[in-house]
Amino acid sequence: MKRLGFVVLASTIAITAAAPASATILLPGEVGVAFSAFDASTRGVQLDSIQSGTTGATTYSGFLRSAVYRNTLGTLDFYYQVAITAINFGDEVYNLTSAGFFGYSVEALVDGTDFDGVGFFTAANNPNTQGPAGSTTTASRNGSGSVLRADFGANGLEGVGQTSATYIFRTNATDYDLGGTFTTQDGSVAQRANFQPTSLVPEPATWGMMLLGFGMVAGAVRYRRRSRKIVYA
Repeated sequence: MKRLGFVVLASTIAITAAAPASATILLPGEVGVAFSAFDASTRGVQLDSIQSGTTGATTYSGFLRSAVYRNTLGTLDFYYQVAITAINFGDEVYNLTSAGFFGYSVEALVDGTDFDGVGFFTAANNPNTQGPAGSTTTASRNGSGSVLRADFGANGLEGVGQTSATYIFRTNATDYDLGGTFTTQDGSVAQRANFQPTSLVPEPATWGMMLLGFGMVAGAVRYRRRSRKIVYA
């Protein structure tokens, strides 16, 4: 039993260490939060991706790009990029939104590089600065926490060939499905089904309660064994 207890303790410590470290979190109801620079060493492995046209929009056309990566912390990152191939004069794509993230922790990150090489994500191609130092794009989240938004500000897309940076929402999710949405808008709206998180990593406090529970079970087993020895002695 001592050996079992040690294994449980070691496993719990390892899982807790793999959980997302504390960071700037985009809380429900927050607006105008600056995106942080993405640390490429934490990117991990791509699990899924979609590139589709701007179906539904009448004032612009282009591509909506998104992907899910399992980062090196073991949780999921959700990637978004918008590329414009045509847009009406005077119009401007000014934000993107994604749902649903209700109940999940979210960190807002940005990457302006062509990080996937031959993949469909490209380097930011916009007249304004796209990196965190000087970017006017900010992150927001609605009151329930379900919808995430990148507001482009002066980084809005208003010309043929312009491409946003890739905006990355790091979560504590461990699985995903296609039940969410990805939306962009200016004078009209483009929307499509998109990835959303479906299960999450227990918070450190939850792991602590689980560890306490394991300890109580181990103690109860030891007590029963000790009691049997006394009865049959």
